[in-house]
Amino acid sequence: MGWDAVVVAIDTGDLELVAGRVLRLDERARREVAAALPHYLAVARKRAEARRQAREVRRQQVTEAAWREYVRAAARAGRTVSAHERWQRDTPWNPPWTPAADESWAAPMLVAGAAAIGGVAAVVAWLNRRDLQDRWDEYGGDATSAVLERVLSARPSAWQAEFAVRAALKLRPVSRRNVVTTSPVSGLVPAMLRRSGATPPEHDPLVVAWAAHPLSVASLRTDPLLDHLLPRLFEAEGVGAALRHDRGSGRAGDAGGGWLTALTALAREGRIDRDVLLDGCLRRFLRGGHAADLRFFIRLHDVLAPTRDEVRERHRDYLRLLPAAPGAVAETALKQVRRLGEADPAEVTEALRALLARGERKLLTAGLTWLDEFAAADPDADLDPLAPALGKAFGCESGDVQGRAVRVAVKHAKRFTGAGAQALRDAVAVLPQELGETLAELFGEEAGPDARDDGGFVPVPLPEPPPVPDLPPPVMSAADLNVRPVVSRWEVAEAWLAGVVRLHGQDRDGLAARLSEVPHAAGPPPGPWTEVAQWAEEIARAIVNGSAGAVPAGRPGDGPAGTGAGGSARGSGWERSRLPEIGEVAGPQLFLLRRLAEVYDGIVAGTLPPYLLAEPTEGTGHVDAGRLVDRVAGYERDGVEPMPADLAQALLRVPRSVAPDVLTRAGRLTSVAGQALALRLRGEQPEPRAEITWMRLLVEEPGSGAVVAYGDDRGVRPLVEEPGSGAVSANRDGQGKRPPAAEGAGSGVVVAYRDDREAVQVGVHGLVPRLHGVEPCGVAMVDELMTGAIVRGKRGAGGCMHWWPYVMPSHREVVAAHLVPYLLERWRPDRVEPRLARALASGGGAVGEAVALVQAYFMADRSWSGDPRERARAVVDMAARGDLDGEQVGRQLALLVRRAGLRPGPVFETLEGAAGLGAHREVWGITTGFLTAYLPGPGERPHTRHTQALTFALRAARWAGARGAVGCVAEIARRRASNTFVREARRLHTFLT
Repeated sequence: MGWDAVVVAIDTGDLELVAGRVLRLDERARREVAAALPHYLAVARKRAEARRQAREVRRQQVTEAAWREYVRAAARAGRTVSAHERWQRDTPWNPPWTPAADESWAAPMLVAGAAAIGGVAAVVAWLNRRDLQDRWDEYGGDATSAVLERVLSARPSAWQAEFAVRAALKLRPVSRRNVVTTSPVSGLVPAMLRRSGATPPEHDPLVVAWAAHPLSVASLRTDPLLDHLLPRLFEAEGVGAALRHDRGSGRAGDAGGGWLTALTALAREGRIDRDVLLDGCLRRFLRGGHAADLRFFIRLHDVLAPTRDEVRERHRDYLRLLPAAPGAVAETALKQVRRLGEADPAEVTEALRALLARGERKLLTAGLTWLDEFAAADPDADLDPLAPALGKAFGCESGDVQGRAVRVAVKHAKRFTGAGAQALRDAVAVLPQELGETLAELFGEEAGPDARDDGGFVPVPLPEPPPVPDLPPPVMSAADLNVRPVVSRWEVAEAWLAGVVRLHGQDRDGLAARLSEVPHAAGPPPGPWTEVAQWAEEIARAIVNGSAGAVPAGRPGDGPAGTGAGGSARGSGWERSRLPEIGEVAGPQLFLLRRLAEVYDGIVAGTLPPYLLAEPTEGTGHVDAGRLVDRVAGYERDGVEPMPADLAQALLRVPRSVAPDVLTRAGRLTSVAGQALALRLRGEQPEPRAEITWMRLLVEEPGSGAVVAYGDDRGVRPLVEEPGSGAVSANRDGQGKRPPAAEGAGSGVVVAYRDDREAVQVGVHGLVPRLHGVEPCGVAMVDELMTGAIVRGKRGAGGCMHWWPYVMPSHREVVAAHLVPYLLERWRPDRVEPRLARALASGGGAVGEAVALVQAYFMADRSWSGDPRERARAVVDMAARGDLDGEQVGRQLALLVRRAGLRPGPVFETLEGAAGLGAHREVWGITTGFLTAYLPGPGERPHTRHTQALTFALRAARWAGARGAVGCVAEIARRRASNTFVREARRLHTFLT
């Protein structure tokens, strides 16, 4: 038996087998094993990894078979298996992971080397090799240490003693984040020191290794290392981190009772001197360090419960801890000093100056209480030395502490003279206005400006609105035409569509040659075509292949028929098969698809007009009214029938202001399209009003059996609201119906918020916009976009949401209403992007809830830009154009913070950025709207964020020079409470009035 037998034992992972085989070898065979071990390290690792991977493959096969059988059994029982059941633990298809013995390679190699290598230094070096660390041995450190100790115990006593000292000095410091070491050497070294009787060297990692292995009271009582290492327990770096979770929860006789239990038990017995423990704790406190590393020593000190005599002997040490020790240590020291109650006035003064200079609220409060008691107990005590420290307490961020400090100063004002009174006068400036005025009356000093004032804000004028980018030149030749439209740029896609129509009549062959430069797909995609790119591809195919090859697949016997794409109920059989249904895609997307569909239809039927009426002439998406009149007049001259969707798009792109001569020319038009245009130009364009309802889906109670329909994690769909209903619920078909009592609806019901300050309920939140306020104009496609409830398209937005503001450039409120159902879905492909907010800012038309909500969302959402000024850019642009409804934007900001999980911090950052860009007056308007909807409503308790809102509001009011009471703030300011929230409201109200 030699090296081969040892290799077999190492591969089994059985430590006892490895130790036994090596120890039975003669001296020559051991030297052979010792020489071969370093070369076998890589091989042992690879073999263990191979065994581990093979076992994992087998485990996966078994668990997958168990899961499939579980699914089949559920199907036979008629039950649907949820996806989360796949990851349920402790099941046949997801058993707990337990490593096998033969997956370990490092521990067997350690044991083999410890048994075979001869020299002390060589064994120590072997056990500390970094390439002998294996994460699969993570939980086997103690077992490995026990086998190593048995192997090394066969060596001579002198050898063991030398090994113990050398190995102790080789222990490495452990990280604070990973203080619980599982290295077998950390457990082996203390064991060998005990066995050999060697004197432990002074080495901090040795003390940490000793402390990292909990001992029972009995084992610690007889531990030969106790007398040597106990004093070092309070000095060695790393001990506090190793013991920070020791709470002494075990019983004194338990093996794992913990150090806290064992030390206090032995102190009661007299085995350990209490003075050693108390003095050790104080030394450790005075050394300082991380607060978490001192937790164990604080617990030990508290459990020891020092007597008055013990505190009296150490009271100077306790006083030394008050100025700079971590908060928990300072609290412990203060408790003992106050309990003693025998300090002389000089020591009390020293202690109070230390406490009042700290920043912790609890210590400051305790110091103020002690100061009040000290002054009352000794009328002759000199308080002037305490005045500077009391002045520092005025600067505490806590309003409660500030108020208490002022009350103490007022109560003992006559005791402060000369330098003391001057120190308090100097500190008045850091107090809020009302508290500063109170002290100023007593000490004859004017209250300085509020510490939280405008911060040196310098107003600047609003910038000029940014210019609207120019459109690309119209496509007049096939060489200028893109082979396919760039869908990501609306203006390029519009130019492509207009160019295709124009060139189809002027240079059909050149157009076909240009479009054939990119090969077409094998055939049209099945089902409805919901994307612009799909229609563009089929338009190109129809032009390249000719009308005969362009007949699409529709219902049997149906084919393209005229220009039926204009109606709201689709015209031809081809359209019925290719255009999505109303509600399948968003309204503006369906409108774009209808425009493309009628162009395709005109190509196939040979009825395509010579040019489009709706080709935009401005970067905002508008069509110049005079140019549009000329286009319609040209249609009348040539006897061309307009395409319905193209005409509807042209009417939607008419600007709101038209020159009188253009109106005169439009009145001469005689066709139906011309009369519709003249009517549009003469009359006022409709201004639909958006009304947005916040919905919440209440959580279903277990066992109710109710099935509710909702969309993703941030949206609610589908919702169908009955006229006059304030709430809807969802049944198994996803259809909405009014619950018997909306306010008291049970779980599984989608109900509407009725008040801005209504308490937020648990559940999924969603937005349901509705357009109303205008009568139908008679053009079906326009009426679909401008009236009624707006629902989220089942198939999404088609990737062309950036095009929508330029579809209706004079109706930005309508565009914003169509964006609202997608607004909260930030992680979905069909998400509203910041460029849409900027497009709305440069658009025309009314501004209401929908535009305000879109603008507010990008002000409050930090995820798309970390620059507050960049987030404020769209709002500042609207302010520069005079279109901003600040109070409505503020209201929507408050609702987003209340109900959509957004935070007020980014809101205030953005508002400050807007003020810095010149919109400081508008920022105050936004802030008033925000406060009105955000401050706590009936039955809602104020919290820190409400206080932050009031603090920011005062800054915004200073920037704008605002005057005039705000109702919700005035109501709070009248309350009799004295908490920070009410005080901030009083400060704001005082400034405004």
